[in-house]
Amino acid sequence: MRSARVSAPREVAALLAAGVCYWLTIYPRAAREIRRWRLRAHEIPDPVLRAHALDKLTRERLNPEAAAFFAVLAPRRRRGALVRLMVAFQIAYDYLDAINEQPSTASLRNGLQLHRALSDAVGAQPSGLDYYLHHPQRDDGGYLADLVAVCRRALRALPSAAGIGPVLVTAAERCGEAQSRNHAVLVEGDEQLIRWTASLGAPDGYLWWELAAAGISCLVLHALFAAAGCASTTADAERVDAAYFPSVCALSALLDSLIDRPHDVGSTNHSFVSHYRTSDATAQRFAAIAGEARALSSGLRGRARHAIILDGIASFYLSAREARSEIARAAAERTLDRLGPATTPILAVMRWRRRTS
Repeated sequence: MRSARVSAPREVAALLAAGVCYWLTIYPRAAREIRRWRLRAHEIPDPVLRAHALDKLTRERLNPEAAAFFAVLAPRRRRGALVRLMVAFQIAYDYLDAINEQPSTASLRNGLQLHRALSDAVGAQPSGLDYYLHHPQRDDGGYLADLVAVCRRALRALPSAAGIGPVLVTAAERCGEAQSRNHAVLVEGDEQLIRWTASLGAPDGYLWWELAAAGISCLVLHALFAAAGCASTTADAERVDAAYFPSVCALSALLDSLIDRPHDVGSTNHSFVSHYRTSDATAQRFAAIAGEARALSSGLRGRARHAIILDGIASFYLSAREARSEIARAAAERTLDRLGPATTPILAVMRWRRRTS
């Protein structure tokens, strides 16, 4: 096996190349797709569903932009389909998160039904289920079905979609179930989530809330989408899945929880980082997971760009003002210490994007 480490000069060169690729060929496409979906969201008949969709597309606009960055892993000729797929899937994921996370809609039954849309978006055949069967609001004017359909069409245009399909479906089902169970903690307690994490067969050393955090992240899906745009085998997809889940996915969701912690106090949100007993324990685990994520992702084909993506994921969250708070500072610093040199320029860019978005 090649060395899991990526040299600093190579990583900086990869950052420059990926940055040019993203800003010149990927970002403009992603911005057009996001504008199109915002116009589509305005057409949702139900005012509650419409408000959730528009709020996500406004307040968390950077999410689909960031998801589209994974297209740098694939050949240029595949990036149009990949951007459509990645943006639509991320918007569907964020929308489902919004409509399932309220106490009145957080039942496990409702969450599992809603999140079947994620596996339908990548599966060989759609389930034909009514996603809103157990939901109090139903009339989205076909918004969620349209997101699923766009994902399916874009995925079929990718050369390795059929070959890696089973890995994609498994990852989507895992993500949907984790999201549903995490939301259901509000009304059904955390025992059902703890039992589910115990069934994952994940690497030793992970705490249950770290596995739950990994489960809710859809980053592994975007990495797999990029693999579908390349000449990839099932074995290649399995390596991508193992590299991103649980380490990269856990780091992403834990960092999100870290910067959200001041807002989660006194709310109904399930805070993953609140399960750590001390700030030092938090920092130690963040550093360990970041180190594992870097080692595993750097072992993939195209490892320099995977390393850039990992640095970008951490920078995305640590560019938030809350990451510099006293409660988050130690974990943030220990995480950055374990990642690559590209985090410094990416942090600067992400802070600028947060100010201008």
